Amino acid sequence: MFVALLVGITACGPSRSSAGGGSSTQISRSEIVAVPDRSAYTLIRLLRPRWLTARIKATPGNPTPAYAHVYLDQLSYGPLASLYDISSNTIDEIHYISTLDATTLYGTGYVGGVIHVFTRTGR
Repeated sequence: MFVALLVGITACGPSRSSAGGGSSTQISRSEIVAVPDRSAYTLIRLLRPRWLTARIKATPGNPTPAYAHVYLDQLSYGPLASLYDISSNTIDEIHYISTLDATTLYGTGYVGGVIHVFTRTGR
């Protein structure tokens, strides 16, 4: 009983913080404006570099590592390199969506998760 209560209390707690201070799954507008104009890729590399790493490493049996897929304002946008095309001046928020949540939201094929960029005009 005590273990269940303890698990329930910790599950209701605040989200984990990243090394730079905010949420580990979100980059807020206040964090974005604190960094000089950059591409979304550079912004993420500076604030949440773990989002850019492969979730599944390449192996001899599976030579293709799994990286996050990019969504821009509710539409599929492309691979991680497409983040270079998005200026941080246009971004309102960025969210990292885990593999499990991405599969629930968008279907299969997102083993690396999703980086979802919301622009200021797209909301």
